[in-house]
Amino acid sequence: MSTRIIFFGTPEFASATLEALVACPEIEVVAVVTASDKPAGRGLKMQASHVSETAERLNLSLLKAEKLQDPGFLSTLASFRADIFVVVAFRMLPQAVWGMPPFGTFNVHASLLPDYRGAAPIQWAIANGEKQTGVTTFLLNERIDEGGILLQEVLQIGENEPISSVYQRLMIAGAGLAVRTIDGLFNQKLIAKSQIVSNDLRSAPKIYQPFGQLDLLKTLDQVHDRIRACDPFPGASFLLDEAINGRIKVFSSEKLNDCNTGDYALSIKLIISNNSVHLSQGEGVLNIHEIQWPGKRKMKAIDFLRGFRLRGEFTLSGLKSA
Repeated sequence: MSTRIIFFGTPEFASATLEALVACPEIEVVAVVTASDKPAGRGLKMQASHVSETAERLNLSLLKAEKLQDPGFLSTLASFRADIFVVVAFRMLPQAVWGMPPFGTFNVHASLLPDYRGAAPIQWAIANGEKQTGVTTFLLNERIDEGGILLQEVLQIGENEPISSVYQRLMIAGAGLAVRTIDGLFNQKLIAKSQIVSNDLRSAPKIYQPFGQLDLLKTLDQVHDRIRACDPFPGASFLLDEAINGRIKVFSSEKLNDCNTGDYALSIKLIISNNSVHLSQGEGVLNIHEIQWPGKRKMKAIDFLRGFRLRGEFTLSGLKSA
């Protein structure tokens, strides 16, 4: 007997879990709930969510509800007679929804809860220099990301690993964890454990524009971690000179030595030579492999050096060359 589930999700991260559930013979995805189409791009054309496109490709029943407590929507959900609701990167559900299925509603969250509750757990884990992260499945309740933990899987973060890589690995791990969680709940093999909160709990609020501004940071370690947390999107950036209109974006940062100088009063500098683009603070050095000059496309550092004559040593947040 297969487990009947309704899936709630919006972005690509959620689509990976949806595909894994559809591929599992013990699971029947009876419906998918996603965000309504929204205007996007320069032409503001209506664009469907990634999950919407995935559901249509897989010929799944698709619901796009604006009001989750609308009686008609709730009646439609109930008509599918689902055993479990699965939520990945969706908005907060009302109790009338998450309390509906007999075996519960669980969420897949890209952190090791209770650490990094919030909208951007992957970005903040990398920006804070964490050496490991993971995925958690937990039962929904009336508070965001605070329900009882069902399963967790730990992943290590590489010293120079960007968010694009961590994101992909967490996406795959989350899909597998969701399949295991459905089996555990449906066969009553899982017992939710309360989250243990400590004083050093770290949060993951929504990312805003200043997040990628390197000239707001004090140490080269922080700069390296912030570049990785913004690679490839939205890109970490800084101002260099009054004559340059716009912010310079840098990507693919690599530590060449220990960046912890111990003297944070030292300026962080951009060094452009004939062969490389570096950021430095004291003895610490970062190699920058990709750069985007204002008004230009992103390019490899070696290609940038061939096309631009600018050379020298500049303070990261200053307006004058050193």
